[in-house]
Amino acid sequence: MMQILRQAAIPLLVDDQRTADESNPQGYFEYQPVKKLKTDASWLPLSLGKAVKIVSPLLFYLPDHFEYKIIFMTRQLDEIIVSQNKMLKNQQAFTNEEQAKIRQQLAHHLLQVHQYLVYKKNMQVVKIDFNHLIKNPEAELLRLVQFLGVTISIEKLKTVIKPDLYRSRLENKE
Repeated sequence: MMQILRQAAIPLLVDDQRTADESNPQGYFEYQPVKKLKTDASWLPLSLGKAVKIVSPLLFYLPDHFEYKIIFMTRQLDEIIVSQNKMLKNQQAFTNEEQAKIRQQLAHHLLQVHQYLVYKKNMQVVKIDFNHLIKNPEAELLRLVQFLGVTISIEKLKTVIKPDLYRSRLENKE
């Protein structure tokens, strides 16, 4: 998503401290102070007018005195777990029992986040389905462009989508 936003000429707030690797060959597009959002939001004014990647558990700590446009990327839960297992290849992968527990916890967390976002009046949200973005980019990109209020060719945005990097795909699941 961050590559798409960059292609749309949306400025990004990133620090490039976490470099590209086998798991993310295009890079991580992270800004390290985000990780401390729960206790320190002093960096937030730097993000005004920019896109910054924030993981869902930290959305609860965004201060109320700002307005936010949130692009919430959704993905099949089992694919998230497979992806995490691949990233943890040098550590012990999750057992089937652990995967089931993680899946349940993740589903509960996502429900809480979505309920919270609906409640927040200072947060506009568009959900973009990762799987649909890869399989049918035109529809998802059109929704994104409309949400952002930018004028850009969908074809130009499609050029940064790399289906070959979709390596944690689970077939026959929607």
